[in-house]
Amino acid sequence: MKPSYQGLQDWWVASVPAPINDRVSKHVYQGWSPCMLWCYKHFEARDWCHVGEGVFEFRNANDHLMFVLKWS
Repeated sequence: MKPSYQGLQDWWVASVPAPINDRVSKHVYQGWSPCMLWCYKHFEARDWCHVGEGVFEFRNANDHLMFVLKWS
C-alpha cells in the first residue's frame, strides 16, 4: 500500500542499490525482491511501502533505521 500524498512529511524515505546474489552465479541481479521480502517479514504492511527503483518509505523512524542498517 502506498501512502497518500497528504501527510507525506511523516514518512521516512530510504534509497538503496539493488542487492545481488552471488550464490547462484557471480553478481546475478535480483532486483529489490530480497528487501521487500525482508520488510514483509519484519514490519506491518501498512507501515512501509516500496515506491520503486530502490526507494522505500517508512512511517516509523526506527523501522527506517533498521532497514538502512540492513540494506545499505
